[in-house]
Amino acid sequence: MADQPNARQTFPGINAAAFEHPLDRAALEALRKTPGLALLFKKLGALGPERQVRLFFTADSLRISPRQLPAVYELHREACATLDVPEPDLFLFQDPRPNAFAIGMERFTIVLSSGLVELLDADELRSVIGHELGHVKSGHMLYRTIAIFLWILGDAALRRLPIMSLINEAIALAMYDWMRKSELTADRAALLVAQDQEHVKRTLLKLAAGKAGQDASTEEFVRQADDYEDMDTNLLDLIYKFDMTRFQTHPFPALRAREVQRWAASPEYGAILGGAYPRADGTAAADRRCGACGARIGNVQYRFCPECGSAA
Repeated sequence: MADQPNARQTFPGINAAAFEHPLDRAALEALRKTPGLALLFKKLGALGPERQVRLFFTADSLRISPRQLPAVYELHREACATLDVPEPDLFLFQDPRPNAFAIGMERFTIVLSSGLVELLDADELRSVIGHELGHVKSGHMLYRTIAIFLWILGDAALRRLPIMSLINEAIALAMYDWMRKSELTADRAALLVAQDQEHVKRTLLKLAAGKAGQDASTEEFVRQADDYEDMDTNLLDLIYKFDMTRFQTHPFPALRAREVQRWAASPEYGAILGGAYPRADGTAAADRRCGACGARIGNVQYRFCPECGSAA
């Protein structure tokens, strides 16, 4: 069942604070306070990671545009309009594994794998693009681009760089912890773009089960998150979980699906669909008033005052 009427809504001027997950906010603050992180990023920034990453994908991948895979480009354009984000470049790279990520610190790029595009239908792919735009909108890109840069360099190259002496386990743990929690914010952005929680949950189910999960129950899939938490019965289980997840960039798909389901039922999500959300200019949507009659205009999508009909 869709979470809103059939007409696709857009959220002009929306501030990322409207959908930021509180765990993301807390983890990012902890990350910023990690000793040695500022120096590490200064050293890495001097290497020009954004330019090198863009160079790699420009040479190795397909740029999606109105003339190249126009159906995928149209999903991208719609998602950008929904979240009020300037269009990043969009690339497709050959990899049978389903994957997507956003890169860039000033000029942003979204990259999709061929395996992802082949696995998902249009509604599911739209939600993935919305997820990556959520990272862009939420200001995640500095830290994420540095992380992707390290991945492209590879372990062997990193071992030859003097900056490796700066990368200790405390920094790594803080980075991975934040990255997992930042995904929860991006999943909320995915829901705002998809505007149907089933599309987002189905996407996550397919990431866990592949094409065979097409007809599986998302309700049963979400229950797996409860089963996972029920396994916290002793200290050994907690140690196993920590060891499994400490260097993991994403939470497990079932846990993410449950978070999406919970937020879809929240008053905060309902308020955003109703047009009441914090705006990038620092005002709340509910604070808009008609310049002619002074009536409050609660829905930011209204171009005309519902009371007197004047242009809003």
